[in-house]
Amino acid sequence: MASESRDMNKRLTTIIERVLEQIPVDLERFRSRDPFKTLVAVILSQRTSRENVRAALREFEKRFNSVSDVASADIKSIGKAIKRAGLWRQKAPRIKMIAKQLLKMGGLERILSLPYEEARKILSSMKGIGPKTADVYLMIMRRDPVLPIDTHIFRIMRRLGIADEKDDYEALRRKLESATPPEHRMRAHLALIEFGRTICKARSPRCQSCFLADICPYARRIRCS
Repeated sequence: MASESRDMNKRLTTIIERVLEQIPVDLERFRSRDPFKTLVAVILSQRTSRENVRAALREFEKRFNSVSDVASADIKSIGKAIKRAGLWRQKAPRIKMIAKQLLKMGGLERILSLPYEEARKILSSMKGIGPKTADVYLMIMRRDPVLPIDTHIFRIMRRLGIADEKDDYEALRRKLESATPPEHRMRAHLALIEFGRTICKARSPRCQSCFLADICPYARRIRCS
């Protein structure tokens, strides 16, 4: 078991290194962001494209200037602003409720002043903010050395034989973080997502031109089928 674990960690380290080498990432676009609007953007990003998130966030910013504006707004007006992002009937009431909770808690600035585990626990306790959303938010806002796992990363790691059926969010996050230096985890998160969008796609993955094909069981099966 120990040798299998070492082999797995070695393969995962190779995967992360190659992805970081091959997939460019622009970290500058995450600098100087408003805490609440960033949280809204992360919520809007669930199950939609980046283009839709940008369009919805632009409209949201036109209509609302502060957390209190959102907390006092009717759900219909919030829904109208974020409609481009999809699932607005679910997201609009959640965003309003989160805004009201934040006002009671003293704002996001107070939460962001707390240690990672405590801040993550508070954020995750809000409906519409699970562990992954909390991790993404803290990674963006404070550069916390976490490596959040989304659907793209789950798919990639299953195909590469890193994730198995027993792995949940926390188990796979621990695996990837163990093979990724803290200072590279944000870049690795973003690069893996881009890799999943452009190469290791859910449909019609580009295995023939993939730089991980030589160590990917899924690519071998595709070639042999």
